[in-house]
Amino acid sequence: MKRITVNVDDLGLSPAVNQAVLQLAERGRIQSTSLMSLGRLAADEAAHLRALGISIGLHFDLTGLAGLGSLQQVLWRSYRRGWPAATLSAAVARQLDAFEDLVGAAPAFVDGHQHVHQLPQVREALLRAVQARYGAGMYWRSTRPLLGDAKSRIIYALGGRRFERRLQAQGDACNRVLGGVYGFDGDAAALARRWAQWLAAAPAAGCLLMCHPAVPQGGWHDEIRPAREREWQWLGSDAFAELWAKYACRGAAIGRAAGQAA
Repeated sequence: MKRITVNVDDLGLSPAVNQAVLQLAERGRIQSTSLMSLGRLAADEAAHLRALGISIGLHFDLTGLAGLGSLQQVLWRSYRRGWPAATLSAAVARQLDAFEDLVGAAPAFVDGHQHVHQLPQVREALLRAVQARYGAGMYWRSTRPLLGDAKSRIIYALGGRRFERRLQAQGDACNRVLGGVYGFDGDAAALARRWAQWLAAAPAAGCLLMCHPAVPQGGWHDEIRPAREREWQWLGSDAFAELWAKYACRGAAIGRAAGQAA
């Protein structure tokens, strides 16, 4: 059996994402989700996810709801080490406070919107604040690639290796490899082929697969909304369930309370 964690990123971004998370959780198609804590999540939604055994982590954000710059601007500022320490400290504290208010508990794990959690300066601020608040042993997302595609390698090159070294030195845990990386392009058939590649390549010992589904719903805008809706259709399909069974996958929650799987 392969221990797989399917994690939905961007919980809290919109009701369309929240509904996708809730419905996929009820069907047993996902095991964890990453919350943008500056967004919206009703108390009953958070309680329902926790009752279903879904791990809820902090999706630390600089480029989205936090509004601190585009990804290009955040990358430039981080690699120049141009962040005022007070700005990062305030951003981390605000999002941790908001997470606790929305969920009623500490994060089961921490990762980053557009993987900003692993960037220079940002990772130091996050690691320091999380350890001060919760102690050692937090679970984090590593971007170590499952596959050798160009986008996965680029993401990991933007701080992934140094971030893993910091985790090891601090005594924190992370997933073995990360899948689910693609350009949000292609049609439904292309998405099915990608999932077949990820599940086939996933090691038996554990793998984290990120995804970004949203139910079809008007009234909101997002640059990858068509891809989100394709992912929603795929993850809820019989074809996905058949592929999951074909590769003998078993869902594994992540985080300290879940024994730090994946």
